[in-house]
Amino acid sequence: MKKTLLATAMLSVLMTGLISCGTTKEVQSAPDSYISEEEMTLTSPETEGLEKAEGEAASTPAPAAKTKKKKNAFEDFFTFGNKDDYIIYDQTTVFTKELTGLTEKNANVAVRCDNQMAGFGCYNTAVYYYVQFDKENRAALARAVEAYFSDFENKRLNRRGKRTDRAYGKLQYRLDWGSLSSSTPNNGSGEGFCGYEFVKGSPYFTLYNYEFENNYYEIAGDATSRKSNFVKFYFTKSQLRQLLSMISEDTIQKQLIDNDPDFIYMPASVDEY
Repeated sequence: MKKTLLATAMLSVLMTGLISCGTTKEVQSAPDSYISEEEMTLTSPETEGLEKAEGEAASTPAPAAKTKKKKNAFEDFFTFGNKDDYIIYDQTTVFTKELTGLTEKNANVAVRCDNQMAGFGCYNTAVYYYVQFDKENRAALARAVEAYFSDFENKRLNRRGKRTDRAYGKLQYRLDWGSLSSSTPNNGSGEGFCGYEFVKGSPYFTLYNYEFENNYYEIAGDATSRKSNFVKFYFTKSQLRQLLSMISEDTIQKQLIDNDPDFIYMPASVDEY
C-alpha cells in the first residue's frame, strides 16, 4: 500500500513538472506588428518606426533551435505508449490559448519512423499532441503559409473579418495525444483548417481542428476518450519560418537516413512527357 501511494505521489509530481516544462519560462517570440492600409492613411514617425522594426524582424534569422533534453528517468519509469514511434530531432515553439491568454510552448519537432509523417508536438490545455503531416500536406501547409505572408506584407489581413481562421483552406493530418510526450497512444486522422486570427492587435497564423475519432478507443475502451478535443495552435511569422525549415524534405530525409543508414527515401515522382 505504501509503495502504491509513493508511486502515485511521484507520478503526480512528475506530471506537474513535465506540463510546466512545456511552457517557456519567458516569452521569446514577440508578436508580429501589423498596420492595415486603412491605418496607413498618413505616414507618421510612429508608423515609420513600426515598419522599420517589422523589416528588421523579417530579416533576422529565426532563433536557433534548443538542444534536445535528455529523457527524465522518472518519465521513462512511469510512462508507456509509443515514444519509439518518433525521431525527435529538434525543438521550436508555438502558441496555444490558455485561460491566461496566449502562452508560448516548447515544441518537439519529430518524424514518424513508420510512414515518414512529420510535424511538431507540444502541450495544449494539459494534453500533449503530436501534429503530423504527410509529404503532400506538408507542401499544402507551406503554400498556406506563403499565402499568409503575402496577405500580411500586402496589408490584406482583415481584423474584423468573419471566418478568417479558414482563409487558407484545409489540411489532412494525424494527431497522437496523451498525458506525456512519451506516452501518446491515442490517435486519429482528419481535417484541419489554416487561417489567421488577431489577438491583442497582432495577427497570428492559426491551425486547428475539431474532434478526431480516437482509433485507440477500440483497444482501451472506456479507459480513454472516444474523440480528441478541439485543438488550435497559433504561430508568429518567425515560428512559421522555423517550423517549415525543420520539416523540409531535405531535413526529414537526413534524419531518417541518420537514424537508419539502410533507409531508402522515396522522392516525389516526376511527370513523364
